[in-house]
Amino acid sequence: MAQIRHVVMMAFRPETEDAQIAQLIEQYRSLPGKIDTMQRFEWGPEGGVSTHTEGYTHCFVSTFEKLDDVRAYGPHPAHQAFVEALDPYLEKILVFDFEIQ
Repeated sequence: MAQIRHVVMMAFRPETEDAQIAQLIEQYRSLPGKIDTMQRFEWGPEGGVSTHTEGYTHCFVSTFEKLDDVRAYGPHPAHQAFVEALDPYLEKILVFDFEIQ
């Protein structure tokens, strides 16, 4: 069965301190332990090689079994708590879901 990748690219507001970004990332990293349908979670900061980053500084990739699992993830209380904590620090976000070919 094919898997789904949920890709989230973020840019934080310039005034956001590194410690706050680290705390938000830890909260995001904790979600697979709270949301059973998240099979895998990976992340990293932008590597400084490409000139086409459009200002995004961090990328997060989650793996789900099917699109319905991604749909259930969105309104999950643990995810919503993360979104609420993230919102004041977020400059912009890009979300892309795809089925692995």
